[in-house]
Amino acid sequence: MKLDYPFIQLPLKFDAARLLSEVNAVDESAWQPHPQGYAGNDAMTLITPHGLNNNDAMSGPMLPTDYLKACPYLMQVLRCIGGVWGRTRLMRLSGQAEVTPHIDTNYYWRERMRVHVPIITQPSVRFYCADQDIHMQAGECWIFDTWSMHNVINDATQARIHLVADTVGGEKFWSWFANSR
Repeated sequence: MKLDYPFIQLPLKFDAARLLSEVNAVDESAWQPHPQGYAGNDAMTLITPHGLNNNDAMSGPMLPTDYLKACPYLMQVLRCIGGVWGRTRLMRLSGQAEVTPHIDTNYYWRERMRVHVPIITQPSVRFYCADQDIHMQAGECWIFDTWSMHNVINDATQARIHLVADTVGGEKFWSWFANSR
C-alpha cells in the first residue's frame, strides 16, 4: 500500500526479550532460506496458507503454523496490533548482510501494509525507505511504504530478527494507525 510517509511508527511497545525467548525456543530447523535466495537472509513462517509450515505463498486461507502456535506471546502481539493477517514471518538478517534495494508493487501489495516489530537488533542496523533511513528499536512497531525503494543493511556482527507481518488492517489496527507518528 502506498503511504504518505516512508516510515510510520505505531504507538505500541512490546517486550522484545520475551519475544526472543520464544523465538529461541523454536528449533533451528524452522528457519528456511529467504524465498528470493538473498544471502544472509532466512525466515520462519508464522502465518501461511492453510497454516502449512515452511510455505511462503501469499494467497489462500491464512492460518497459524505450528511455529506460531508454540509462541503464545508472539500470538498476543499480533492480536494486540489487531490486523487481519496475511503472510507473516520472522525474518533474520545475518551480521554483515543486507536486504537488497527493491520495491514491492505486485498486486498483493495493492492493499496490504507490512508491519515490523524488531526483536533483536543493534543500533547500526539501518532500514532505508525512499530518501530516509532509521533504526527500528527492539519492541517498537513500524509500518513503511513498500511502494518506495527500500532495503536494510546490518553492518553489525550479530543477526537482526524482526516479526514481519502483512495486513490489510482491521478496526484495532486502524485505531493505532490514527494515533501513529
